[in-house]
Amino acid sequence: MPSVTVKTSDCVQSLGVSIDCTLSVNQHVNNVCKSAYYHVKALRHIPKLLTDDEAKTVACAMVAARLDYCNAVLIGSSTSNIDKLQRVQIL
Repeated sequence: MPSVTVKTSDCVQSLGVSIDCTLSVNQHVNNVCKSAYYHVKALRHIPKLLTDDEAKTVACAMVAARLDYCNAVLIGSSTSNIDKLQRVQIL
């Protein structure tokens, strides 16, 4: 029987949640923040199509959806992770 080599990974992603080998959600928080900033920044490309109020509503909806998805995994998360998420929330 041939031997099989299984490569290990520092981080695994399942259902959009990233968990590293120490079971921390640091990578997940970074991914959420990165995604939220990306989508808010993308709104700058359509300034004439939305009023300021509409753009704020869309931005809040996109950020809130990313923050709410699987937020139960954040229980007991570090203060620095919570701070990162709160900075995204006040965009």
